[in-house]
Amino acid sequence: MSGSTSTLRPAGLPSGYPAEIDATVKIRWVDNLLVNMSDRATPLLKLLGGTSQFTFNNPKVEWVEDDLWDMRLSHGGLASATATALTVTAMSHRYPIGTIICDTGTGELLRVTAQADANTLTVVRDIAGAVTEATVASTAELIVAGQAQSEDEEWKFRTSAIPTLPYNFAQVSHEGIRVTYRRNATALYGLRGTDLDKISAAMVAEMFVKFEGALLYGYRFEGSATTNPALMGGLRLYVTAANGAQVTDLDSAALTRKSIDDELQDLYYAVGPQNMATTIICSAWAKRKISSFFTSAERLPPKATSGGVVISGFETDFGAVNILMHKHVAKDELYIINTDLVKVGHYEGLGRPHLLQLPNPSANGPRIERAFYADLSAMVKGVQTMARIHTFSTTS
Repeated sequence: MSGSTSTLRPAGLPSGYPAEIDATVKIRWVDNLLVNMSDRATPLLKLLGGTSQFTFNNPKVEWVEDDLWDMRLSHGGLASATATALTVTAMSHRYPIGTIICDTGTGELLRVTAQADANTLTVVRDIAGAVTEATVASTAELIVAGQAQSEDEEWKFRTSAIPTLPYNFAQVSHEGIRVTYRRNATALYGLRGTDLDKISAAMVAEMFVKFEGALLYGYRFEGSATTNPALMGGLRLYVTAANGAQVTDLDSAALTRKSIDDELQDLYYAVGPQNMATTIICSAWAKRKISSFFTSAERLPPKATSGGVVISGFETDFGAVNILMHKHVAKDELYIINTDLVKVGHYEGLGRPHLLQLPNPSANGPRIERAFYADLSAMVKGVQTMARIHTFSTTS
């Protein structure tokens, strides 16, 4: 009854004694470490140098890229032995009058006599008289083999290429947090510090993971309403065949060493060894497949108690290739990127990712409030130096 006292027996005595001490009055023992297994790593941002690689002061971020001249022509072929109009869509400015072009298959030398329009070159067939003119297939390898003019011919003035201005939009990210005075002062198991500090740290870490997701999958969008804000584009938007990248759809076939070497070879021919990308960003399955390419090289000494081959990079005919295994890359794709040309930056001033302490006390109630703000964009330059392999099997 109220006001009475009783002596509760200690726990653990033999049976027959009064019931075990009431669990509700036992002092609990709780480890002081809060266990959180959330993956908040940002390996791609770390590889690229963070979110402050450049600053900008306009919601539209632009950069200038020069025309990509190449000795090998992408062309539409010549339909007959007498055809002289060679289609080179949007590239005729690259091959001025006097340019000599060799059909490596037949040895025929063609000479450019006019840049008929932006898409067409007029050529003289077999200028050396060394072969019999024939149809030139659109798959034929045509390569620049010099430039020749008559010694007393008037100057022939070449057309000028216009640099392109790729662009991206800035993406604003912000989020607020608040706790009541009581909640912030309450002692909670597993916390060192306040609940506000814990939530703030988690929010900041998760925001950076989201930035990395935007860098991988973002779609460039100017924004149209509060519910449709502006977005920055990421690797999947820029690293496309339409933008000049080397892209291969394996259509559920297994990823092989040849798949990667073929892509590297295409980059080698497109931009040369000094410009081509050499860093692979890939899923766990792709990383396992790459390591499996080298298992035949494994050698174990006598009495070895561990073994295996883990590849973080490998040598190719086109140079050394580095590998970053990334949890958030789609399981059936990999990128080959040039890390010098992919950058994340922030709007000048308050655009740099930061945590704000809002006015305290809150104007709306007995709460402490903070907010996170960032205004970021990315530049993916020189897409012609990069590649993507996708839709490969994740089981074979």
